[in-house]
Amino acid sequence: MSFTELVGQNICWRAVAPSRPRLWKKGQKFADDQPHMFFVVSGRVRLMALAAEGSEKTLWYLREGCCFNETPSFILLGHDNPLVMGDARYYHECVEDSYICSFTGEEVRKIGLQKPELLLNLCHSFSFKVTLLSQQVISLSLKSQTTRVCKFLASRIVPGAQPLRARRDISYREMADLLGMHRISLYKVLRQAQSRGLLRFDKSCEDIFILRPEEFFKEAHLAPTAYGQPA
Repeated sequence: MSFTELVGQNICWRAVAPSRPRLWKKGQKFADDQPHMFFVVSGRVRLMALAAEGSEKTLWYLREGCCFNETPSFILLGHDNPLVMGDARYYHECVEDSYICSFTGEEVRKIGLQKPELLLNLCHSFSFKVTLLSQQVISLSLKSQTTRVCKFLASRIVPGAQPLRARRDISYREMADLLGMHRISLYKVLRQAQSRGLLRFDKSCEDIFILRPEEFFKEAHLAPTAYGQPA
C-alpha cells in the first residue's frame, strides 16, 4: 500500500555509506534535480508531489535503511558529464531531524562496478516504489474513502492488542494527505464509521479502536488472518 512507510529497503548500502552522516534538520527539502543519491541512516523523510496549481501530496515516508533520489544516479551511470534531471515537481523533505549520507553519481557508478549486487538492490527497491505508486492510483480512483481509511488503519494495527487498535503515528492532516482527501472529509469518514459502531476514535488520542473487526476488515478488503484475527 502506498501509504505504508518504507524501512530497510536498501540496508545493504549501509556498508558503503560514509561513516559520518550529515544531520539534516526537520523541514530540509531535497529537490529531484540534485545529481546525488541519499541514504537515510536515521530519521524520517517523505516524498512530496507538487501539482501545477500548487497543491501538494505526500506519496510515502522513508525511514532508516532506505535510499532516495536514486533516479539521477541511474541516468548518470555510464556518463562522464553530470546531467541535471527532473523539473522539481517532486521533492523529499525531512519530517524530523535525520542523519543522511549522500552519494554522487560517480560514487554510485564506482560502487556499482565493484558491488553490482548493490545496484540490483536499487533496481528492486525502485521497482517496488513504482508498484506502490500504481496501487495508489488505483486506490484513489476506485476505492471509497472509507475503504482507504480502513486500509490505512489496518497497516497501523498494534500486534497482539486487545482490544484491537491501530496506532495513528502521524497527524490527521498528514493522514488525510496520504489518503487523497481533505482533513474535514477524513473526520467525516471517521465519525460515520464511529456512528456505525465500526471503530472509536478521539482527535486527541493516537489510538483508534476497532470495535467490529470482521466488518472492519471486510470494509478494508483485507483478510483478518493476515493481522492475527480469526477469519
